[in-house]
Amino acid sequence: SWEAILLFLLKMGARRQINSFLRNNVDVLLSHLSQLTRLDLNELETGAHGDTVNNLFMKLDPLNFLHIRQNMIRHLIRKRILEHARLLDDYYMIALDATGLFHRHHPHCQHCLISKSKSGAILYSHNVLEAKLITESGLALSVASEHIENANGDAYDLSKEKEKQDCELKAFKRLAPKIKDAFPQLKICLLMDSLYAAQSVMDICKEYGWAFIVCFKEGSIPSVYEEFEHLLPLQTENYCTWETKTVKQQIHWTTDIEYQKHTLHLVRCVDHYKTAKEPTNEYKKFLYITNVKPTIATVRSIANGAGRQRWKIENQGFNMQKNGGYNLEHVYSENENAAKCLYECLQIAHTINQLIEKGSLIGDLLKKYGSIKNLTQRLGEAFRFIKIEKADIAALLEKPFQIRLQQDSS
Repeated sequence: SWEAILLFLLKMGARRQINSFLRNNVDVLLSHLSQLTRLDLNELETGAHGDTVNNLFMKLDPLNFLHIRQNMIRHLIRKRILEHARLLDDYYMIALDATGLFHRHHPHCQHCLISKSKSGAILYSHNVLEAKLITESGLALSVASEHIENANGDAYDLSKEKEKQDCELKAFKRLAPKIKDAFPQLKICLLMDSLYAAQSVMDICKEYGWAFIVCFKEGSIPSVYEEFEHLLPLQTENYCTWETKTVKQQIHWTTDIEYQKHTLHLVRCVDHYKTAKEPTNEYKKFLYITNVKPTIATVRSIANGAGRQRWKIENQGFNMQKNGGYNLEHVYSENENAAKCLYECLQIAHTINQLIEKGSLIGDLLKKYGSIKNLTQRLGEAFRFIKIEKADIAALLEKPFQIRLQQDSS
């Protein structure tokens, strides 16, 4: 399992790279694996071939790896490492979104989603719904995942409209209990896109005691938007402005809109962009629907500190995992179960790497090696060619020291 995690920690990009990694200085590599796995060095005759890792993962339950990464998040929370990430009466911000893993013109397994391309060709794909704890400093730590997949993809007939495939909202209904079971006492605020402006989602949030902020579109729930426009001139006190060198922000909000036994509040934020000297004609409008009642003291946190943080699941999350060396869209295994185990290992590695990259020790090393990519390559070479004895590590840990997380967005 450690070899699979190293596959992503060191951003090798493909399972076959494990085999290349094992070819040189095996004694040094095994010494380090012994320390990571806490196995006696005599028990490790050689490193596992990439196919051996795949064969093992075909038999393992992916939930074993999910529990590992959730324990990592729990440890960070209990040690108060993520206290700076709490907003709006001490809520942790958890962003929800789905992303595509891969698609092809022939089935990967019986659970593939089936669709037609613009050319009419049949596509078989795999998607996943992710829940990531995000911070203003740029962390996007995965707390749970739910694969979007059909019960039996081969049985679906696209010509029959009544045969509904799995989708993001169905996956959310399966994912939400996993998050609640793993973090039953955690104060959670879900950050979601307009797809989740649905009664079923609100019902689950109410049942679990979760707050939510949803990027809203006028047509998502027409009755709520009509009520917002009706109340806006009546609640004139619900207005504030905020200005920087590049933007002037106007925020209006209305409160206490009743919808299907839920009390909702809607925030509209209009950003007017300007140069250093004068305003421009460019502006953007953002709408948010929430069950957290805005006040003059909290509305900016809803519109900016929380609402717009949802994009971090796209940028620091999916984009980094697809284009930052993890190769998320690569098919790491043709076996469905092994592919899910490897996906979990990717999430574990991404969490570890984020803590390293955002840690206070990284600054001098980045100056020396120039980039995270260069540093990762050097780390991989050091793992194979520079032997670190247990006594060296023990000596290093004799003196207390602290590694702090960066708490800014630079």
